Amino acid sequence: MRVEISNLGAIRKAVVDLDKPFTLFCGPNSTGKTYLSYLIYAILESADYVVSKKLDDLLHFFSANKEFVLTREFVENYIADFSANIKGKLGSIFGIGDSTVDKLFSQFSISLILSDEDYCKIINKPCRFGLKNNGKEIVLAKEEFSDKIVYYVSGEDVSVAERENLTVLQIVINHFFSRLCFQNMGGVRMLTVERNSIYTFKTELSLSRNELVDRIQQQSATASGLDILEVINGSSRRYPLAVRDSLKIANDLENIKKNISPYYGIAEQIEKGILQGSVQITDNGDVEFVSDKMEKNKHLPIHLTSSIVKTMSSLVIYLKHIARKGDLLIVDEPEMNFHPDVQVLLTRIFALLSKQNLRIIISTHSDYIIREINNLIMAENIYSKNPQLVTDLGYDSSMLLNKNDIAIKYFNFGKRKKNLDVVDVEIDNNGFAVESIDNTINEQNRITETLFYSLEED
Repeated sequence: MRVEISNLGAIRKAVVDLDKPFTLFCGPNSTGKTYLSYLIYAILESADYVVSKKLDDLLHFFSANKEFVLTREFVENYIADFSANIKGKLGSIFGIGDSTVDKLFSQFSISLILSDEDYCKIINKPCRFGLKNNGKEIVLAKEEFSDKIVYYVSGEDVSVAERENLTVLQIVINHFFSRLCFQNMGGVRMLTVERNSIYTFKTELSLSRNELVDRIQQQSATASGLDILEVINGSSRRYPLAVRDSLKIANDLENIKKNISPYYGIAEQIEKGILQGSVQITDNGDVEFVSDKMEKNKHLPIHLTSSIVKTMSSLVIYLKHIARKGDLLIVDEPEMNFHPDVQVLLTRIFALLSKQNLRIIISTHSDYIIREINNLIMAENIYSKNPQLVTDLGYDSSMLLNKNDIAIKYFNFGKRKKNLDVVDVEIDNNGFAVESIDNTINEQNRITETLFYSLEED
């Protein structure tokens, strides 16, 4: 699926192909990289109600028929309606109020373009969603490799309360198509820059607690009466959606730890090769670290660990217990708190994951990460001619990158410095260049050489 956006903060135009195995966002600060990451996350994660004439028509269709034949035109119309609904959710996506949305994003627009491959995934994968209502289950289901959506009601007293069934069916239709067109094409997880404190302060940052306190304080300051039900049901925008979801995961680790991801072994590679210890979840859902340098019975609470463990623990837990084949992983500034050698090793891990059906988007300012991606591209081109050289340099063929599987998105202001177009950086067999980073390095080298030779003359 291709995302085309305009007028998102500083971004005038941007196009991102979500099917690319590896995408890199790079450029100076305050150019909209995190904005775009938050938006992409929300598109794939959102399961809210979508106002759609097509879905309303489908409700009436199912009231008279039990089977609907899916067409590409129907799917594209639904996705267009989904796109139109995104603008009304920007406040929740970015964690801001409606008045701020009006100021910052009044000209915002978005289009989601379905590819042939996307539509094949929708047809090929099975999908089912149902809701129970008074002993009955209202269900929509599509079998694998089928374009037929079947509606049925199962359970007790299926012949009564047809109007009530239709109300529930309307909700089922919305969730079914959200799952079919977005979640069924792969889940999404974003590791935000707050990841180094998510587990450390998860109790203090508990989403439900902050939400309740915020709204009680807001109402008590403006009214003598307090409607607790309204307070509980109200939605908080204290944090962006991606951060709120990270907090939910942090507060449900005791259940999440029961799942075993197909990428568990790669998480263990990170623990052994980078952390030199293991990240563990207790039965109570707390995160601990067992260092290989300490006695095995000494478990460090996450708040007593080093910055690298705090920051890396989110990735390790995701790869151990959450990640699924076909998912999209978005990482904002993966270099955060990491020494250059760790940045290089982590880049190789991302490359390895991108070749094992886990799509990657990273936003970075790190020259070490960019240089290592370039090395992996060059090593891929050399490997067929001289595999021994590539092996001697410490690379495995499983992590080498094909330039056609990578997209480099460059964010930078033009001469007017008011807004920017996100541009594609050309990639050849030698890799690619990031202008703003190269210019800084070249200027620093010039200054160093000038000072050095001045000292030599003295």
